[in-house]
Amino acid sequence: MTPDLDLGRRYVAARPPPGRLILCAVTGSHYYGFPSPDSDLDLKGIHIAPAEAFLGLSAPPDTHDKLEVFEGTECDLTTHEALKALQLLLRGNGNMLERIFSPFQLVETAELADLKDLAKRSLSRRFFYHYKGFFQGICKEHEAKGQRRGKSLLYAYRVALTGAHLLKTGEVVGNLMDIAGEYGFPEALDLAEAKRAGTEKGSLAPEEDARHRAAWPRLMKLLEEARTSSPLPEEPKNEADLSAWLTETRARELVARRGLHGAAGIG
Repeated sequence: MTPDLDLGRRYVAARPPPGRLILCAVTGSHYYGFPSPDSDLDLKGIHIAPAEAFLGLSAPPDTHDKLEVFEGTECDLTTHEALKALQLLLRGNGNMLERIFSPFQLVETAELADLKDLAKRSLSRRFFYHYKGFFQGICKEHEAKGQRRGKSLLYAYRVALTGAHLLKTGEVVGNLMDIAGEYGFPEALDLAEAKRAGTEKGSLAPEEDARHRAAWPRLMKLLEEARTSSPLPEEPKNEADLSAWLTETRARELVARRGLHGAAGIG
């Protein structure tokens, strides 16, 4: 089920971030490979605020959040200012990494190609802590709510396998359908197919829920072993490159804006 990119573009145009959008991608269930007919549209991006906004007494907001039903679909939009986005990337934030490499991009910019290259060179074992923490949080939430929802079980499979695959190969794969079988979790594929044919809040029978929860120790072990044997460096090696790119990008933005303002004043 392909996400409605045009709907996403219309929503972002209606609720634009405070700066130029340099990437915006569909993530969530569509990116993970198990959207339901009633899935919302998760839109995650990066914008660059005008350079002048940093010259006064207060910095511009680093996060732009909008959530509402738009044209009959719930749209969840979050964009981060480029400085915040790059800081999160260096810290090993998988959410930032996945929006950069999502195949469902709403805009094509020169900066997107730059960010893919920079993000690839930013990969490190720091990402283990993001995926481990996300996995543990999902498991705890699933048990605490006691609703036996297939969605949260799928999120547990997805985050653990995406993290393990990243640490093992340096490749960002968000689609559970592409990696579950490879790592020995074919039961996740059946669960994903059931969700694709059902609803976001569909629940499982107790015995089915227990069967999938029994996979959690194996998923954690896989993730931890991937971290131990990972060919990735302990820390990212290109912080200076990211800083230089951001400086150059802001400078170009400033020159372009001044040129527009100057042209508007001619005559």
